[in-house]
Amino acid sequence: MIIDSIKNTQFYLKSFPWMEKAFNFIEKSVSKDAAEKKYEIDDNMYAVIETSLPKKPEEQKLEAHKKYIDLQYIIQGQDVMGWQYLADCKKLFLDYNETKDIEFYADDFKLKFMLRQGEFAVFFPKDAHAPLCGEAPVKKCIVKINAELIGL
Repeated sequence: MIIDSIKNTQFYLKSFPWMEKAFNFIEKSVSKDAAEKKYEIDDNMYAVIETSLPKKPEEQKLEAHKKYIDLQYIIQGQDVMGWQYLADCKKLFLDYNETKDIEFYADDFKLKFMLRQGEFAVFFPKDAHAPLCGEAPVKKCIVKINAELIGL
């Protein structure tokens, strides 16, 4: 997992050049006025801009993805998220859905943190994460990056 400000993207491009298209999309296409829809970036990457309501505490489950890396960027508001190593998740809540590339776990979060406007988190397939644990709506851009780009 990576947590940082969008101001620091150049640091990550040295080690993760595959992030460049995602950061370029955010820089050029994402604003408070951006249309809420799905955007195709290339054959290995797409983005979804959406405004979401926080989840009720009983609905705050860890999710994990096998095919895609999630880059979640906060456009407006803030998002409280939970995180746990996927390998430590033992309480499967909902089986893996291959079409949606998602599975859910009912384990406790090892870490809980807040992302504010202009900040992002990157979740790899080894990261279980629980977005929308805050108290207010949040507008964000979720870039889905094919994990095969980094050999996963």
